[in-house]
Amino acid sequence: MSPLSISQNILAGLETLAQQFNLSMEEFLSGISQGKLAIIDADELEDLLDVRDAVLAESDPENQERVSWEQVKQELNL
Repeated sequence: MSPLSISQNILAGLETLAQQFNLSMEEFLSGISQGKLAIIDADELEDLLDVRDAVLAESDPENQERVSWEQVKQELNL
């Protein structure tokens, strides 16, 4: 094992994140290094959730509502 130096602020932030997942620091860091936990940008997550919601809505056979492109542009003030 090789030593790692990090600031107190970074350590405190990592400990807070680990506690949010109810994990020890070793479990938290191991989860990240093994690809079991991932850190992603909040905007990227929001985009992924929007795509998921759109796919689910389009695949719902009971969803027959259609919205015109003109209506979408009007609602977005484009």
